[in-house]
Amino acid sequence: MELVTGPPPPEATAAMQAIDGVRIVPVMLNTQAGPERHLGPESTGAILILQGTFADSDRFTEFWANVVELMHLLAAAPGFIRRYNFADGPHYTLMAWWRSVDDAHAFFARPEHQAAMRTTFQRRWNYTHFAGLWQMADQRQRLFFCQTCDGITPSSESSCAGCGSPLHDPYGASDVPAAAGVSR
Repeated sequence: MELVTGPPPPEATAAMQAIDGVRIVPVMLNTQAGPERHLGPESTGAILILQGTFADSDRFTEFWANVVELMHLLAAAPGFIRRYNFADGPHYTLMAWWRSVDDAHAFFARPEHQAAMRTTFQRRWNYTHFAGLWQMADQRQRLFFCQTCDGITPSSESSCAGCGSPLHDPYGASDVPAAAGVSR
């Protein structure tokens, strides 16, 4: 089975753009999978949201050069599932999934992260900055909709409850090919 990758169909995009407040623009999406990359959103115990804007291009460049070190540390951070960051005009947003609040706090407490935070304030890289960490109040199972029958099966199962067909988890499977032109 090949998973669909790409933007919504043009008809849906046009209908969305007709809604007041909706803006659709090309964007770079930066993702990173962590040591817990095989887990889906149902395993998320905490979600981190970072948001920032920038007003100085030199500080902007310096900020991103320093982010790379933290990304290297995230690659091996216990409990780190994955993160996504993107720009919406001048607004840079990052969302990160963690197994637990404790895992997120442990990464935050690392000396390297604390040094990066101090430098953020000393160098005044951002024009605005926001960080928030939320604990999942109600964890729910992700559902698989069988492509062979009408079965609906929780993600904790590996085969369809209706017909027994194998269900390949797109988060857990290393054999899911990346979309054309997309690296992982």
